[in-house]
Amino acid sequence: MVAVFSLLIHPAEAHGWGEDATEARLSAMLGGLVPSALWLIYVVGANRIRPTNNRRMKFHGASLIAAMTMFGSTGGWLDKSSALHMVQHMLILVVIAPLYVLARPLPQWLAASGATGIRLWRPFLRLSRHPLRTGILQIFVIGFWHTPVFYNLALANPWWHLAEHISFALVSGLFWWSVLIRRTLTVLPALLLTLMCTGMLGALLAFAQIPFYNDLLNIQDQQLAGLIMWVPGGLPYLVAGGWCCLRLFSGEYTQSSKHSLGPTRRRRIEKLGTD
Repeated sequence: MVAVFSLLIHPAEAHGWGEDATEARLSAMLGGLVPSALWLIYVVGANRIRPTNNRRMKFHGASLIAAMTMFGSTGGWLDKSSALHMVQHMLILVVIAPLYVLARPLPQWLAASGATGIRLWRPFLRLSRHPLRTGILQIFVIGFWHTPVFYNLALANPWWHLAEHISFALVSGLFWWSVLIRRTLTVLPALLLTLMCTGMLGALLAFAQIPFYNDLLNIQDQQLAGLIMWVPGGLPYLVAGGWCCLRLFSGEYTQSSKHSLGPTRRRRIEKLGTD
């Protein structure tokens, strides 16, 4: 990983977002509309399949953080600091995504979207049956966007930046769904592999003596960004590993809430929610 990362260092012609603030704000607002739309669908579905209060609060908390994280970038502050940019990445990868998963919102989303939603979610649910595959996919996406060429491209172009965040949200959602919902031994190596690879990338940034990215004010900013990925960004994987161990050995199992839909459709939705 270190060798590949070093080979991809390239002084991209990034100009920041200051030259087209309107376009940057528009892309950031569109990014914020995604969690807002999911929030609205959840509220509709919650009237048909009522979640527990605990899950409801987790979902609302995750949605609020997601909207603030995406809308908050409209001020143009992200192009001034790799450390601040890394905080945004870590919020998406290790705070928002696992909170959404722990809220178990799929029954509510599917109740609101019906057969169309079921067809849309089925491929992702099938992939989530394989924690190692989703872990490798997440590692690839994180490494891809943190190579200097593509990081600087996302920094220079707000639409690439939006694509970066959407891909982070998708792969991290898949990963956390596969390790927090599944009860299988493969979740442990998946968590360990992710922790090791993201830790290596964070350490590379933290100990590097040359700047990799175009948003740096100084080398200490890049080192701080690496430290954020390495230590605070790694803690959720450690906590999740301990929680999954307890869950595996205690035989914990939580069923989805069963409410207002008919029995056939309810079983179909709840089966998809745990597949």
